Amino acid sequence: MRTAQMDDEGRGECIPATINDQWNFLLSTIWDQMIHLVIRFGGRLSEPVLAVAVRSACEAEPLTTMRFQEGEPPHFIPDPDAVGRTYAVITTTDPDATLRALLTEPLDPATGPQARVRLIRSDHDLLCISVNHTISDAYGVKSFGSRIARLYHARSAPAQFLPLKNSHDRSFESLLRLFSPTEREEAFLRYGDQVSSWSLPMRSCTIRDPGYKVVRFHPGILTSIKARAGTLGVTVNDVLLSAFTLALAESVPELRINALPVLTSIDLRRYLSPDSFPSLANLSVAFEVPVMAEPGLPLFTVINRVHAAMEERKQGHAGIGAAERIYRDFSGGYERMKRYLQKLEQETREGRREKNPFFSNLGVIPESVLDYGLIPVAEAWMLPPVEYPPGFGIAASTCRGSLSLATGYCNCALAEKEVSAIFDRMALLLSDL
Repeated sequence: MRTAQMDDEGRGECIPATINDQWNFLLSTIWDQMIHLVIRFGGRLSEPVLAVAVRSACEAEPLTTMRFQEGEPPHFIPDPDAVGRTYAVITTTDPDATLRALLTEPLDPATGPQARVRLIRSDHDLLCISVNHTISDAYGVKSFGSRIARLYHARSAPAQFLPLKNSHDRSFESLLRLFSPTEREEAFLRYGDQVSSWSLPMRSCTIRDPGYKVVRFHPGILTSIKARAGTLGVTVNDVLLSAFTLALAESVPELRINALPVLTSIDLRRYLSPDSFPSLANLSVAFEVPVMAEPGLPLFTVINRVHAAMEERKQGHAGIGAAERIYRDFSGGYERMKRYLQKLEQETREGRREKNPFFSNLGVIPESVLDYGLIPVAEAWMLPPVEYPPGFGIAASTCRGSLSLATGYCNCALAEKEVSAIFDRMALLLSDL
């Protein structure tokens, strides 16, 4: 990771903002871009030990306490005041309400910090680790959470070690250089552009009353999904994406007669060796998976269609095509891209733009995130950003064999009963496997 001295700021070192950082910062000016990791404990954490662990984790990952600075080029600058705002303890008699309020309060990457850690204390402890997408995707949130847990464990046990800083390349360049210009061009032409846009019916495009809905399934459900996926020769992600599509079809009849593209994400770290993974970085991209769900179509047929579409995109390096598109979009400069997104936001608020539904599999929450020594963990789950209208998305995560589905939405645009109905339809489909 390159660093440069800040001559004009006189405040120490800055870190250049990669194209992927710049893209996610600009998105954060019009949409919520927060990713959350929540851990519910069956015991009480030590506040002093946790405070030291968070501080040490931030020192090892300096981006967490920096702020984004627009300019030529955009960069991150240190902000000593942001360090004190990263961690706090909240004591409450209603932890669920406190968590809901916290989840719907995004961080401003222009003022910093980029990460927020809150210990919510009641009759049990909840730890909420939130990171702005400006500096990282979901992999980085889990990596940061793992670093905090290891540091906590090290200071509450005799182990003597400090996790090292991660200085691997955070940009798309480390990935794009693995492909020839011809391969990149082919991936871009096949998968780089958006085919069509659509959205769930919304009551308005007003951003108000944000909230979350989380459904956690019994461990047996994930076991059944894995078994059925193995029998069919598909992935768990194929099954979840198929259930999401069929659940949407009840709300969007057009899905019954046309193949509409659902957005899904892929982590481009799959092209890198594990020892070169950057921790906090935006290396996940989204691409379209067109799916049609005719009336009466069984889930297994949709699963096979989704699997075929996903395999085609993996073989064709759709993720590289999406990364190439972002690079080309910024070829005219940061300010030009900023103006384009401002125009897009205005058209969206006026109801002249649609936003494809999004499904994201945030993956397994590893044991390293949950290891707080003798303090037992009851459950953990991840949450995606609040989708502002007309967007709607669901994110999946798993913890110790339990599947969770989560969505953030604006209740003024999408009724809670409609969101619940989509979750109920997905749950029914997955339970019948």
